[in-house]
Amino acid sequence: MANHSPLSASAPKITMPNLTPDEKQGLHDYWKVYEAHREEITARLQEMASQHAEFKFILQNTASQPTPEEQARSRELQRNAVLHGDWEPYLKNLQRQGMVYAQAGLSFRAWFELINAFRQYVMPYLVNTYGASTEFLLSAVHGMDILLDIAMSNIGEAYLETKEQLIRQQEETVRDALRHQQSERRFRGLLEAAPDGMVIVDRQGIIVMVNAQTEKLFGYARDELLGNHVELLVPARFRDTHPFHRKQYEKNPRVRSMGADLDLYALRRDGTEFPVEISLSPMETDEDSLIIAAIRDITERKRAEEQFRDLLESAPDAMVVVDQQGIIQLINSQTEKMFGYDRAEIVGRSMEVLVPRRFRKKHAKHRVGYYVEHPVRPMGIGLDLFGLRKDGSEFPVEISLSPLEAESGLLVSAAIRNVTQRKRMEEDVQKLNEDLKRRAAQLEAANRELEAFSYSVSHDLRAPLRSIDGFSHVLLEDYSQQLPQEGRDFLERVRAAAQRMAVLIDDLLNLSRLTRTALQPRFINVSSLVQEIVHGLQKSQPERQVTFSITPDLMVEADPHLMKIVLENLLSNAWKFTSRREQAAIEFGQKTHVTERTFYVSDNGVGFDMAYADKLFGVFQRLHSVSDFPGTGVGLATVQRIISIHGGRIWAEGAEGKGAIFYFTL
Repeated sequence: MANHSPLSASAPKITMPNLTPDEKQGLHDYWKVYEAHREEITARLQEMASQHAEFKFILQNTASQPTPEEQARSRELQRNAVLHGDWEPYLKNLQRQGMVYAQAGLSFRAWFELINAFRQYVMPYLVNTYGASTEFLLSAVHGMDILLDIAMSNIGEAYLETKEQLIRQQEETVRDALRHQQSERRFRGLLEAAPDGMVIVDRQGIIVMVNAQTEKLFGYARDELLGNHVELLVPARFRDTHPFHRKQYEKNPRVRSMGADLDLYALRRDGTEFPVEISLSPMETDEDSLIIAAIRDITERKRAEEQFRDLLESAPDAMVVVDQQGIIQLINSQTEKMFGYDRAEIVGRSMEVLVPRRFRKKHAKHRVGYYVEHPVRPMGIGLDLFGLRKDGSEFPVEISLSPLEAESGLLVSAAIRNVTQRKRMEEDVQKLNEDLKRRAAQLEAANRELEAFSYSVSHDLRAPLRSIDGFSHVLLEDYSQQLPQEGRDFLERVRAAAQRMAVLIDDLLNLSRLTRTALQPRFINVSSLVQEIVHGLQKSQPERQVTFSITPDLMVEADPHLMKIVLENLLSNAWKFTSRREQAAIEFGQKTHVTERTFYVSDNGVGFDMAYADKLFGVFQRLHSVSDFPGTGVGLATVQRIISIHGGRIWAEGAEGKGAIFYFTL
């Protein structure tokens, strides 16, 4: 018997993932959660695997288990791939794992169960972390699915390649063994070791040899099969035509799959049928021409394909799978809904039927070009893409392309999303931006006018006021004896009015400057600011008896200069309106048991009628006469403007004769 080289298990060509920025972000969002809970998730997976028949067998085989150093290395490769885009070492490592699993006899079904368990264990952590935002949660889940898809794709390709090499080696070994009858014992051992059911028949279709896998697969004892026609293993509905196909194969015997593109079924002893995949190989011996049939139960693969179809149906986007010729092979219900076609109308037709006519020629060229490298990527980056409905109407779309390796060749999955609503929103946003630009220009013009007005007020109005005040003062100084008392009183009133007007102008200019003042926030101790202002008030009227209560060390992030203006106005008002109280009390503090941080200044002064509370913060609005309590009516308007600039709000509560409380937030 010829010597065969050991299994080479050459790895398939690696396809590097080409992720969009959103997909990378989703992958990173998922990874942060997974890294944080890796130990819990791994523990649950190990518990699940220890109770699974196939994984349990592998776990019990200590020789096949990776060392702690190898496990750490695998984790590092995965981390570098996800966080730094260093995919090649990680994908090569996955392919090596796929080869090992193929050689260990692990089934695809076991892998799907493990992946489903993994998603089930990870999802609660993702929901707990990102549940407050549907957008972040979907992005993280999509990132997890991308990584699982990349891992399963690379493991699966290496697994299938290794399995095919195993089968080819087994078939070659069987042929050599039959050509050399002196090695029959070894041949039978190899036949028994084959993972598939191996059935050898002669020209008449009589079974001459089977392996233990065949017994297990069909439920027959070996003696029940040997000497019987192979049609014993064929369902009754196919038996009449099977001999004809067998004779046709004998005319042109070669290594090939049986019934390509057909659904093949085998019949067990108990009468149940199951889907199979059969590879035929001719074998010449000294006595006869034989046919080797390698029979594989593909029930799990069919189930996986059904799961793939279910996954396709559950996708929120329209999913279209096409072959290299651009012929539609598979669609989901979202495609029917989006394009208006029934499934039977569109499967088997060219993909270009969904493309507007003006793009079809270019689309065919782009499709051919994609198959050269076939990366996972969005289609038509930077371009406006459109789909064509059955009724002839067009709509904007966003398309993501993904390659799918299949036995029939390379397929491409296109995820198609209708972005009509998003386009409308983008147009609305663009219109809003344009409107904002116009408003900004108008505001800038208004600010320039305000600056011009402020300049005019500052220079043109102050000069006459200074003249009025100055000349009135000269008259009183130089001509006081020549004027009657009533005249002197009039001049004093003129001076007082001019001085009050100057103060009013200063207050108005300060108020207008606030709209053009850039905030310079930093952390400040407002309690210290209050202490400083209170000290100044007490120094200005040391004879007054006022009790102050100040909550210490209240810290805020605000503009120190502007906050001092706020507190000076509020505390000066409290000082002013408690001037008629023998036992005045003023308090500064922070409210408790509220959701929003709120400060307050309270006093036991004259208070105000709440019916007029809405007038407190208007310019020139006063609830008390100037003769009772002096002021310009601009202070609280200034306070409100500063609080508003800080993103806060201010309001007041009070009652006549019972004091007032001013609240504000930042």
